[in-house]
Amino acid sequence: MSDMMKIIGLTGGSGAGKTAVSACFEALGAGTVDADAVYRALCAENRQMLSELDAAFGGILTAEGMLDRPKLAAIVFSNPDKLKRLNEITFPYIRAASKARFMELAESGHPIILYDAPTLFQTGADRMCDAVIGVIASRETRICRIMARDGIAEQAAAARIDSQPDADFYRRRCDFIIENDGDLESLTRQAQKIWTAWERGTEHGA
Repeated sequence: MSDMMKIIGLTGGSGAGKTAVSACFEALGAGTVDADAVYRALCAENRQMLSELDAAFGGILTAEGMLDRPKLAAIVFSNPDKLKRLNEITFPYIRAASKARFMELAESGHPIILYDAPTLFQTGADRMCDAVIGVIASRETRICRIMARDGIAEQAAAARIDSQPDADFYRRRCDFIIENDGDLESLTRQAQKIWTAWERGTEHGA
């Protein structure tokens, strides 16, 4: 990317608690880019991407031409091939918009930038990162969080988890692992340890 910034990827399954981890790093001084937020913005303004999605999945646009995200989610979360196709279509757009945001943050004084992307490895976005943090939590914890956050039934939350990689997937691929079954103090402590290591690295030009 650039010698003046370091990109730390943040990834993990639904309900693992990536948002809380991101908030910890933001409080420590990191610039943050949320791939989901980038995607939502693209869904609202990028007609070319929406056209490609509609051609691939059909019937996923509202009468106003906006993306019906719950309908699309119902299609892709139950079918790994369709989920892969979704990533293939959307990632080039997300990557370009994310890179632009990285540069904005670096130029505004953020040498360390956290890139929160749930499908970081599946889309190849890890190749943009200097290191990757994986956030994991127990299945029970994740189900409860998804139900509370999205207002869906336990069966639907479990199906979403089952469509995603397990904790071992992240343990094998990530440079750092944060276990997010505990309290905020434990989470903050883990984030601080990683931040200190990375801050030292940027000070020494690593």
